[in-house]
Amino acid sequence: MLRQLWNLTKGQRPALAAALVLTLTAAAVGVAQPLAAKGVVDALTAHRPLLLPVTVLVLLLLTQALIGAVAVFLLERTGERFVLGLRTGLIARLLRVRMEAFDRLRVGDLMARASTDVVVLREALTHVSVQISTNLCVALGSVAAMFVLDPLLMLLILGVLLGCGLVVHRLSAEIGRSSTELQGTVGAISAGLERALSALRTVRANRAEQREIDRLDALSHGAYDAALRGARLTALIAPVAQLAINAAFVLVLLLGAARVDRGALSLGALVAMLLYATQLTGPVTELMEGIASVNRAKGSVDRIQEVHALPVEDGTAAALDGREPPAAAPSLEIRDLRFGYRPDTPILRGLSLTVPPHGLVALVGPSGAGKSTTFALINRFYEPWSGSISLAGRPAEEIGLQDWRAHIGWVEQDCPILHGTLRDNLCYAAPDAPEDRLWEVLDLVNLAEKVHGLPAGLATEVGERGLGLSSGERQRVAIARALLARPRLLLLDEPTAHLDPANEAALTVNLNRLRKECALLVIAHRMSTIEAADTVVMLSDGTATASGRYAELLDGHPGFRHLAGR
Repeated sequence: MLRQLWNLTKGQRPALAAALVLTLTAAAVGVAQPLAAKGVVDALTAHRPLLLPVTVLVLLLLTQALIGAVAVFLLERTGERFVLGLRTGLIARLLRVRMEAFDRLRVGDLMARASTDVVVLREALTHVSVQISTNLCVALGSVAAMFVLDPLLMLLILGVLLGCGLVVHRLSAEIGRSSTELQGTVGAISAGLERALSALRTVRANRAEQREIDRLDALSHGAYDAALRGARLTALIAPVAQLAINAAFVLVLLLGAARVDRGALSLGALVAMLLYATQLTGPVTELMEGIASVNRAKGSVDRIQEVHALPVEDGTAAALDGREPPAAAPSLEIRDLRFGYRPDTPILRGLSLTVPPHGLVALVGPSGAGKSTTFALINRFYEPWSGSISLAGRPAEEIGLQDWRAHIGWVEQDCPILHGTLRDNLCYAAPDAPEDRLWEVLDLVNLAEKVHGLPAGLATEVGERGLGLSSGERQRVAIARALLARPRLLLLDEPTAHLDPANEAALTVNLNRLRKECALLVIAHRMSTIEAADTVVMLSDGTATASGRYAELLDGHPGFRHLAGR
């Protein structure tokens, strides 16, 4: 646990160490104050001048206050920098997690790890870590000073404190288990809420509001129960620590007074011992609570470490190094591709296909044939079990992911639109695209006139998930977004699915214009798209069972005739 916490402080250790040194310095000054008070009492009882001992005591008080203020500021700044570094690191890693790992996770739970879990760790890794170190040093310093003043009395006090430490250790372990359960449940609540809100229209259309509320209520009650168990255990720590300190104070008072009466201890030493016993109250209590806080952070540490353990994509952008593709090299070539999302369930079983330069290839087949999986592999979201994918004559292994995807445009079937303006969405893959190019692609997808007619034009807000647009408009924005980046290969997943007949006919005509810029591979169900293709590839059971022009397949392939409804 402590090693995991230490690993997470990377980058903040120098500042954390400086804050710790300043805090320890202030604590050391505080430890010296009872000795200075002893000097004042001894000077007073011996009728010596008080100026020097009083001056020393006042200087120690002022020095501790000044150093303590600087230490608190440094600690606060370090805590905020820690949160910033940890949160940005988690976000960067989450956005690069490999798809096969991401598919097993829940978005809401991941969001909770980058928000609530980070805040929990801030307390444990800054305040608590310094608090534990400082209070431990103060306690040890006080114990050492008391040991010098009266070893016998100090051994009795030490026995009381060790007994208290054992009790707190057991309580802290239970707090750690409750915290792990609590953080896991909070993550499940975030995931459940994200699930319901992201499909709120579906929830309401199916009258499922109360079922979702009940599900989230059950999780919330689970979180409450776990938090309550932790609260009960935490509530015991301060009284146990206070009881131990009170017992130590009574021992010092009673046994110390008896030793003063016998002449074995001076009155000044007794005063110093009482001050040290009083001074132990804060450090020991805070030390015990700090240990409990560290154990409370155990669940958050484990969850954040799980994110850091997830495999990520290679973020480097190895370029195509400017080489021209080999003569007549196809824009895309797939050979004997085999893949499945589970080891025992293959989806693609030796798929091969070719998309020539500026060609239009339609990918058709029944649901589950592997069309969308083929697109996912072309985008390199997953690694195939075997086989090869080449882009412009270059195998995937020779091209970095970023550069590979820079040459591929993809229009998804559900056409996700991001919150923001039309311009934000259109320029998402090409933020530096010139204005004339922007209007060129809008005209290509029959959106230019619509955007010109909007009061805010390209600055129009599209709403959450593009709810300010119709289904057809979202699809045309997605197509324009893909085209703006000038890809070598454009992947279109049923591009006419949400278009009305007029826009469908216009897009079909525009497909021929698009071919002047790039090659196209289209998952198609509409006959207008299939008829416009140079080559139609028929997929069935994860492999290409036939390919040819529309008329050829209609005449010679019964499966295609059935798919076409002929």
